[in-house]
Amino acid sequence: MDRGYEKEAFTCLSIKKSIAKKYRRFCKTQGTSQSLTLMAMVEFFEHNGLSPQERLGETIASLKYLVKRRFNALIAILRSIEKEQTLPTMGMIQALFEQELENENEEWENEFDFIEKQLSEPENSKEPDLEMEVMVPKIRLDRLEEKHQELKEDFKYVLNQVRMFRNRFGKDYLKLEINPEALDKYRTKLEN
Repeated sequence: MDRGYEKEAFTCLSIKKSIAKKYRRFCKTQGTSQSLTLMAMVEFFEHNGLSPQERLGETIASLKYLVKRRFNALIAILRSIEKEQTLPTMGMIQALFEQELENENEEWENEFDFIEKQLSEPENSKEPDLEMEVMVPKIRLDRLEEKHQELKEDFKYVLNQVRMFRNRFGKDYLKLEINPEALDKYRTKLEN
């Protein structure tokens, strides 16, 4: 007996004999009574908004193809949203960050200008108009110029090893691509 339907009466449906045999075989494979199988079929069609005359496709592969087409359409929609909304917004944010970096650079430049002015102005002394001349032996001057040239070349090399990395949502940063032994060598050279 079907649970929940014990008190309901049976009614007859007029079905062709071959269709009735096929239906009974189907009910046996489902393991339910004929009434419950028929009710499950009707509910399936109602729930999914289908009619028995519609075909879902020849095979599961064709359903897979339809789903794949839907996913491709969804991906196209997401890409258009990215191009039209996300990227312009990101560009605006980057422009704000660049403006902020320019302001910071101007502050640093102003500080260096102040330091240069201090160095160029003569100190308050008793004789402000006198310029100091320092006598340095020629050999020592040549050696200092050689060291200065070496330091310039080392500094250029280190600067050439610096790479700028752009960060999409944070501040950009610099990365020094040099091995630790060379860095230690330059440190000791500067300290001496």
